[in-house]
Amino acid sequence: MSRVFAVSTAVILSIWAVVTALAPPPPMSGTDFFPLAMHNSWTHLVIFSGGDYLYYMKGTVVKEDLPLFGGKAYVVQEEYEPLTTTAPEARSTVAYFRRDGFLHRYLWLDSDGEKIWDTKLGAGTEQILPSPYWGDTQWQIGLQTHAWPMNGGQTMTASVKASIDPEEVRVVAGVFRNCLRVETVSANRFLDPKKRVIGYQLHHVEWYAPGVGLVRAISSEGEGTPIKSVTELVSYSVR
Repeated sequence: MSRVFAVSTAVILSIWAVVTALAPPPPMSGTDFFPLAMHNSWTHLVIFSGGDYLYYMKGTVVKEDLPLFGGKAYVVQEEYEPLTTTAPEARSTVAYFRRDGFLHRYLWLDSDGEKIWDTKLGAGTEQILPSPYWGDTQWQIGLQTHAWPMNGGQTMTASVKASIDPEEVRVVAGVFRNCLRVETVSANRFLDPKKRVIGYQLHHVEWYAPGVGLVRAISSEGEGTPIKSVTELVSYSVR
């Protein structure tokens, strides 16, 4: 009896292996949703606080071989062009690198146009999306910054999930289909001037188009709350 059971089990496992091998891969498997190469650039319209702060944000790959975590990273400089009088000028420098099946973002850089350095104002990296994508994915993020607030810094932990969105995304730059939808729910904690622990939650949804990059993003403090920011792609140049 046990021998018959063992043979039956082996047959079932063999059939399962064949079916699995012949099954089509998930849609868009192996796709790169964030193409990084020297001089690639993206211009987004960014709206904060319902329009009080309005920017054109242009991100450009300015370096492709920054030593980081034992490997090489792409550096993207982001320039924010204020479109309202209330919006201050802003700029940032971030690095991207691929490791363990994810594209990571390192936030703690600064630059003067020529020189790039690590400010050491934070710890940790963001795993922003699977790279390449091989199917629905979930993961966790942990970050700590010493930059704000100045009296104690802030910590963030987040859960993230990514999947192909069946709905098309329409922005100024065009209509994009089969976008990777990345949804992040984060818990943030910091100390106020009276040393009280303040906590808040953010809900962030991003859409990345295959071979293009970020085409749309929306953030809020959760379902039913006002939208805090909207980002939409206006133009891009990638290779």
